[in-house]
Amino acid sequence: MTAWDIFYNNVSQNYIVRSKDKIVLAVSGGVDSICMLHLFWRLGKKINIDLLVTNFNHKLRKESFKEAKLVKDFSDKLGIVCLLETIDVKEYSQKESVSIETAGRKLRYLILEKIAQKNKCNKIATAHNANDNAETVFMWLLRGSGDCIGIPGIRKTKKNLDVIRPLLPVKRELIEAYVKKHNLPFCNDQSNFLNIYTRNKIRNLLMPICTEINPMAIEHIYSLSCIRTREDTYLQHIVNKCLKKCVEIKKDKVLLDLAVFLRYNEAVRFRIIKNIFPHKKYNSHINLIMRKILSADRSVYSLSADWFFEIKADKACFVKRSTRN
Repeated sequence: MTAWDIFYNNVSQNYIVRSKDKIVLAVSGGVDSICMLHLFWRLGKKINIDLLVTNFNHKLRKESFKEAKLVKDFSDKLGIVCLLETIDVKEYSQKESVSIETAGRKLRYLILEKIAQKNKCNKIATAHNANDNAETVFMWLLRGSGDCIGIPGIRKTKKNLDVIRPLLPVKRELIEAYVKKHNLPFCNDQSNFLNIYTRNKIRNLLMPICTEINPMAIEHIYSLSCIRTREDTYLQHIVNKCLKKCVEIKKDKVLLDLAVFLRYNEAVRFRIIKNIFPHKKYNSHINLIMRKILSADRSVYSLSADWFFEIKADKACFVKRSTRN
């Protein structure tokens, strides 16, 4: 199957895109997002959708101006309005004490939501593909998150907008073949080839070994992600009901009723802890909390600079340090 076939089947059969949708496309100028832009342009000839392109200059590379011009010129050629946005990723990274990657992602989605609301769009589309998904699965596994769901094909923002990833089932090699076949313009971000970021190391070093062992590795990882997503949705539905019965959330603390909590299945208990955990949800931390609960260990455990955990009477307590008596 071609990139178009997989894309069209995905958006139509899974109802990711519907008639009368108005969609903001995040287009960097790279091969993935240029392919997505062209695919949506073709889709717009089949169903009634409105498209708006947004490009971001992160103020990190001098090539960004060239990439913005390419996206603007190509959007104009297709008859689609293109907005060019500039964001200071380095300044935000330092201010919020987060990595450059995290800062860029947060700023992009923040502005994409504002653009969507201002232009009355109901969806935001990004060009994440099957290779990106496989890399994300490995990233979370290596970081000990205990999760292998990968990138969600669709998610809701806090402002109730849909973020969709219509290229998620498509391998990068099919995307590159599509762009070559249609002679589409694109830019290469040279920073993608520098193994200074975790994702780049996985992309450039680990994934080639996986596909050498099994050429279908990326497809198999995507299938695993789909299975885990279905199972996760079902389990979370159960856990949401349990949370109402055993968890009390206050302004600066979270209280867990152990008498009720300990009656639940082990998988449900683990997920409850994961849901209420106030810090990064690493598997090792959650396991430690579970061991303390089961052993009735009354010692105080520091979760972070701001939070600690302790057991008082029949309650497990996640407490902000400023509120401790």
